[in-house]
Amino acid sequence: MLLIDYRTTTVLGVTYVEQVDNKYQPSDWRSLEMHRLIAKKLEANPSLVERARSNISRWKSLRGETPAYSEREDILSSGNDRILRALTAEDQESARLRSSTPFTGILSETERKEIYARWNRR
Repeated sequence: MLLIDYRTTTVLGVTYVEQVDNKYQPSDWRSLEMHRLIAKKLEANPSLVERARSNISRWKSLRGETPAYSEREDILSSGNDRILRALTAEDQESARLRSSTPFTGILSETERKEIYARWNRR
């Protein structure tokens, strides 16, 4: 785990813990914040994982099979615990997985804009 020092923030009713001194870039922390909100939505509505599966299927039809798609399909097939860990963990492996997420389309435009605006103010 990468955390050294902590700062908490609440956005759209979700409280996040952020590392103050870290190896992550701001975009990594922004991505983590968005994926934590996605995780909260998945916990409330597990069927949302089908959107991620659909996205991967669409990408494969456009670009062909890739190891990255197979890796993400494996995670999606392994159950909610592993999915939630990939979405919310603060390790480098999870950050890598989040960098090309199949969970596009789960956050509303308003949610995305709020998170981006908050990070752009930093």
